[in-house]
Amino acid sequence: MDRSIDDLMQLLSIEGPPGGEAAVARFLSQELQAIGVPAEKIAHDHAYQQSEYGGETGNLIVRYDGTRPGPHLMFSAHMDTIPTAVGCRSRLDEANERIVNERKDTALGGDNRTGCAVLLALAHELSRREGAHPPVTLVFFIQEEVGLIGSRGLDVAKLGRPMPDMGFNVDGAAPGNFITAVIGTERFTIDVTGKAAHAGASPGEGISAAVIAAHAIAGLSHDGWHGRIEKEDGRGTANVGILRGGQGSNVVMPTLHILAEARSHDAAFRRKIVATWHEHFTRAARQLTDRYGQSGAIQFHPGPQYQAFALADSEPVAQTALAAAQATGLTGRLTSDDGGMDANWLVAHGIPTVTFGAGQRQIHTTSEWIDLADFRRACRLIVAIVDAVLPNG
Repeated sequence: MDRSIDDLMQLLSIEGPPGGEAAVARFLSQELQAIGVPAEKIAHDHAYQQSEYGGETGNLIVRYDGTRPGPHLMFSAHMDTIPTAVGCRSRLDEANERIVNERKDTALGGDNRTGCAVLLALAHELSRREGAHPPVTLVFFIQEEVGLIGSRGLDVAKLGRPMPDMGFNVDGAAPGNFITAVIGTERFTIDVTGKAAHAGASPGEGISAAVIAAHAIAGLSHDGWHGRIEKEDGRGTANVGILRGGQGSNVVMPTLHILAEARSHDAAFRRKIVATWHEHFTRAARQLTDRYGQSGAIQFHPGPQYQAFALADSEPVAQTALAAAQATGLTGRLTSDDGGMDANWLVAHGIPTVTFGAGQRQIHTTSEWIDLADFRRACRLIVAIVDAVLPNG
């Protein structure tokens, strides 16, 4: 087994859901020091302290000063996996050039342990070159899966000066697809307040928060404001992700907590989606009353959000990515994406960033697997990006 795949298999075996990345960060730090990275070049920020979810550790930041002229490059990946990847059992299927999951009830966690392993592959190469490269910073983010929390709270002062000129984020499937435009997302919570009553003896004295939500969601779906949204003035998506409430089958549900999201490349249309949801829920709460004419109530609260971005094809980061792809025999392509990623916040922090994949397949499902051919291509590509910015690179 080659070193990069061995690193990947070890990373897949470490549990690290959002907020629980400390063991992953510890493994990465130990591996980096084992290949010669000085401990003083490895740091953590305190991004978890601004997280809505708390957490064990901050982003892991690794700096290579370099001795060759060239732009300051930043490479990133996120350490966390979706919670349902906890307990996975990865297996190397060499005959089919893939890594699969022995368990049928969990995700694999290739999103984004593949990215972490690709950054480790670059770290091995940089250590071998003993500084004969431009300045490079590696960042391993926390809590990407719950709203890009780590990249939002990144302590940019720890990246070194000057700030990175270009960013390359590793997260996704195909190494030849470079994502230069990403949708914006707004998560929000809806607290539905009804009124408790005995569901058998006096249901008419209660107001069901579940029924209020059901009416609102059904209306949104009927009017085309749930799922994929295509209107004359914009396009986007909206989704109910979590519903939590109830006290028992014999109690009219008094409260219900909902986590939802709206996505669109157009910030104004994204706000319109949220406003439309507010209208539907408010109307449903007003219309459902108890036997005394009292109605329910709604409260909306904003959650984690990030803005869309679109880099020009002529941006140096995009052209560098294409040149590196060509050098490794890949067909490079600049694309847009409707799934948020750490690049959203990196661009907002002032670091033009593209994202490319490393072999993830069927992510966030129990059928997830990793394409090792694409993973190896990503390991070669990330080194080629460094070479592409060197004089005569």
